[in-house]
Amino acid sequence: MRRVAILLVASLALGTGLVTAASPAFAAKKKTAKITSCKADKNLNVNVQQAFIPFFTGQTAAERVANVLDGTKILAPVEVSTAAARASGQSSAATVTIPVKVVATCAGKTGARFTYDLALNQPASAVSSPPATGAGLNFAGDAVLVKGKWLIDPLTVCDLIGRNPSTPTVGPDCIKAASS
Repeated sequence: MRRVAILLVASLALGTGLVTAASPAFAAKKKTAKITSCKADKNLNVNVQQAFIPFFTGQTAAERVANVLDGTKILAPVEVSTAAARASGQSSAATVTIPVKVVATCAGKTGARFTYDLALNQPASAVSSPPATGAGLNFAGDAVLVKGKWLIDPLTVCDLIGRNPSTPTVGPDCIKAASS
């Protein structure tokens, strides 16, 4: 009887182990190559765009600055600009603005300069498949590679805030905060 109980426990443990090992949650995660330099980034345009998208889609100011270098420094101006954009109808829970036509070039080993346009008032689902064209705006910005991840330069965000007709006076406050 004791032998049967041991075999039963062993078979259950092995069976559970096999099921666990075969489950998707246990499966080995696909490793993505860490980006070590701008020139090594084979998807520079897409990666810079992906770093910038959370600034436009974040529900809170903290989410918006998550991919901004030293983003906490500009948290207050981003909160003001977000509130103004929502009050003026520029953004809502149902629509987003997305940076499109991002064209980045390396500026040193860990820096990139990029130009971009904005696709305004897109359905939230457009984030997963951004449109090819925007509103015809010509903006420029900078990004920095930190520990294999692209971060948007805070002055890029401040420039964008300052160009927004709803928040022109917030731009200088943002620049001041970013420089502190």
